[in-house]
Amino acid sequence: MRRKILILTFMTLLLSGCSAEVNLEIVDDKINESTVITAYENAIYSKEILRTSFRNYIPAFARDVIVDTMPDEEFPDVKYYEKSETDLGNGYLFNYKYTFNIDEYEEARTVKDGFRSYNISYDRSNNKLTLSTDNEGIIYFNDYPSLDEVIINIKTDYLVEDNNADRKDGNTYTWVFTKDSNKSINMVINMENNSNNVLGIDNGVIIIIVSLVIIAFIVFIFLMIKNNKNNKL
Repeated sequence: MRRKILILTFMTLLLSGCSAEVNLEIVDDKINESTVITAYENAIYSKEILRTSFRNYIPAFARDVIVDTMPDEEFPDVKYYEKSETDLGNGYLFNYKYTFNIDEYEEARTVKDGFRSYNISYDRSNNKLTLSTDNEGIIYFNDYPSLDEVIINIKTDYLVEDNNADRKDGNTYTWVFTKDSNKSINMVINMENNSNNVLGIDNGVIIIIVSLVIIAFIVFIFLMIKNNKNNKL
């Protein structure tokens, strides 16, 4: 039976309360994924046990099987998340990052093992990126009873045409999942238009137009000043 994984397969999730924050940033044809998990020591688990419980090498794609080795090690031709950790004094903050091509994100371990059904499709004919999941929440809660909360943030400067986010802050859309969350993620993004450029005009063209307007304004002021001087004479 294939082991379910919350980005990194933690035994500690079964034994102590935990939350995860998944940050996705859509830039060009890429999806930058970063998952942050904070783990605190307790009477049973010391900092050292926590640190060694979080694997260094987690395959970014669900097609790659996680092989239990001690210590864990890399295998050829497997793409792994980049792991970093921060000492919090009474625990650690672990961060796992990977940059996916948009066309391959549907095979990412996070979504493949996180939802019963989902759709991630990029229609290049009309430059629309669609992200959607079923309304049964995140199935990691079934596998890890002590998992309390999963926050998913999707950030993009492209024009978001439709979404059902719980909240929005600037260009970041947030969904908060708990054990009882029976809801979905739905988002349609126009990859042709930047949200700061809804007319779809190329940024280079905008710069040229603005520059010409400024030059014309300066010339106009110069001519007005010169004309006033001539009238005084």
